[in-house]
Amino acid sequence: MTYEKAKERIEELKKLIQYHDYLYYVLNQPEISDLEYDKIFRELVDLERKFPELVTKDSPTQRLSLSISKEFKEIPHLFPMYSLSNAQNYDEFLEFIKRVKKLLNTENIELIAEYKFDGLAVEIVYKNGFLERASTRGDGNVGEDVTNNVKTIRNIPLSIPFDGEIAIYGEVIMFKEDFIKLNEEKEKLGEPLFANPRNAAAGSLRQLDPKITASRKLRFYGYYLKSNHDIGVRKQSELIQLLRSWKFAVPDTFTSSNPEDIMNYHSQIEENREKLPFDIDGIVVKVNELSFHEVLGVVGRDVRWAIAWKFKPEQGISKVINVVFQVGRTGVITPVAEIEPVRIKGATISRVSLHNFDEIKRLDIKIGDKVVIERSGDVIPYIARVMKEERTGSELSIMPPQKCPECGSEVIKFQGEVAYRCINNSCPAQIVEKLKYVVSKGRFDIQGLGDEIIEKLFKLGYLRDISDIFLLNAKKLFLAGVGEKNSVKIEKAIQQAKNIEYDRFITSLGIRYVGEQTSRLLAQKFQPIEKLINAKQQELLEIEGIGEVVANSITSFFRNEKNTQTIKKMLEAGVNIIYPKQEKSNITGKNFVVTGTLKNFSRDEIKRLLTTLGCNISESVSSKTDYVIVGENPGSKYDKAKLLGVKTISEEEFINMTGKTIVELRNIISKSGEMSLF
Repeated sequence: MTYEKAKERIEELKKLIQYHDYLYYVLNQPEISDLEYDKIFRELVDLERKFPELVTKDSPTQRLSLSISKEFKEIPHLFPMYSLSNAQNYDEFLEFIKRVKKLLNTENIELIAEYKFDGLAVEIVYKNGFLERASTRGDGNVGEDVTNNVKTIRNIPLSIPFDGEIAIYGEVIMFKEDFIKLNEEKEKLGEPLFANPRNAAAGSLRQLDPKITASRKLRFYGYYLKSNHDIGVRKQSELIQLLRSWKFAVPDTFTSSNPEDIMNYHSQIEENREKLPFDIDGIVVKVNELSFHEVLGVVGRDVRWAIAWKFKPEQGISKVINVVFQVGRTGVITPVAEIEPVRIKGATISRVSLHNFDEIKRLDIKIGDKVVIERSGDVIPYIARVMKEERTGSELSIMPPQKCPECGSEVIKFQGEVAYRCINNSCPAQIVEKLKYVVSKGRFDIQGLGDEIIEKLFKLGYLRDISDIFLLNAKKLFLAGVGEKNSVKIEKAIQQAKNIEYDRFITSLGIRYVGEQTSRLLAQKFQPIEKLINAKQQELLEIEGIGEVVANSITSFFRNEKNTQTIKKMLEAGVNIIYPKQEKSNITGKNFVVTGTLKNFSRDEIKRLLTTLGCNISESVSSKTDYVIVGENPGSKYDKAKLLGVKTISEEEFINMTGKTIVELRNIISKSGEMSLF
């Protein structure tokens, strides 16, 4: 291809990718499959490699920086980032209107109301049309440089049609659905959970490795801009339209000169906010005329031309009695506040996770503090605010433990992590959590072997290693206080569970960062398990979806002789690894999601069948999904498939697609692989 032809094609591809990014990440209306998108993107990558002089700052290929920062540098804002005063009720809102009218010496003020996002405020500076830098709020004048991370957020344009220098202000947020999925994955990996989407967004944006930020599905909503150049708009409503024309996601707005209309809008949004895909904690009401913003100015750190009218939260006030430390499966030490019991939304709360010591520092919380408790998504309790004004001076600071509270071993904090960890792999608390993890659903799934029984067996000395599970019998269970009938049932369940699919076996090992999806990738690539144990880092990195952090974790796990000895003892105890055998299939490579109850297959059987037929399985619907198999009583996955235009098929249609009979498909499921000779 000639230079001119390449230049022309690169421009076409850039515009095409930007167009589809806008459809997917801003409008939620994708037109093409991920396969088609990837094909376009790969073509652009290949052309830019051949003609590197044609790479521009706004190319989609420049979103992800390969460098990992050692720290976040401080950079000055182009303009100060001010804050907002709050109104808690209609009377306080009317006081704001009264002050504005008095300062402007007029009775007719047009107001515009927008969502008050519960996220992380950032300033994004564009220079001569290109995204130059981005920073967090910081102290309002100086913030942390998060440019590389902000560039990974796909709904942020890398260029805009504006000459000169301009600052775009907005909020980085995480959708509720993505927050839940992120926490589910962190829970599977034995990592600390985020308290709410706001904390998840803030934590994701402040990752030293931009690749991690890119994986977190953050979004940006723009709501203001400033420049020393004429931006050609006179009202906030026009400013929002300008941002929309530049392909930014923007909040819905409502305009009126009547305060009662704004009050009704506030009530309407408060009533329906749970239906929104993201968290908001109120509305922001601004004077619509931008020229009045300069006239009204600021007082202290708050602007006079806008106010945040908060919603009434479901809260409770309690007192921190003590802080205890829980040790998880991977050694992560989680501080948990024990509080005076308080009832919120029908639930009595007496313990609240503080997550990590960065969160303790952010909250500036102490033992003895009075605190405001909220429930995120009506489920997870968290401390929304410390009532520092109630302090008496007798409160005690919360310090990280120097020794593990369970085993007394050294506690360390690794560089780049927020968590403190017990580094003793033989720590009793870690072993117990690992034992619970191994027998749980998605791993060996041993029915009847619950947490309480495992704890008793551990105390009695019957369980010291995960391999000991497979040496349990009815007698040991009976001695642990399990009834005679249940002891026999559990022994039978253990024997049945010994035949386990390879990917579930890998998941059960509890390798850090290795969940079900990564286990499936490893199971397809490295057979038998000896190949995985001896896999080199470069071999792991060749698998799409496995990065350097995960590869390091896998190789480190198998370098530990104790781990390989545990695997050997599991196999000697009768564990039989069933290796996946690829069947010839016309649906190989297709991406499937299953929802509802199927007639012919259990959930585990359909996953096993799809894997054997060479398909990819996901727990969530996205534009990458090719088919959603719909059974009886489908859940929200069915609704999302309809929303995204993903093809839904019945169980019968799926069977027809395979070109096989039910008997043949069940034979495929029942085929077992050979036992490892490790």
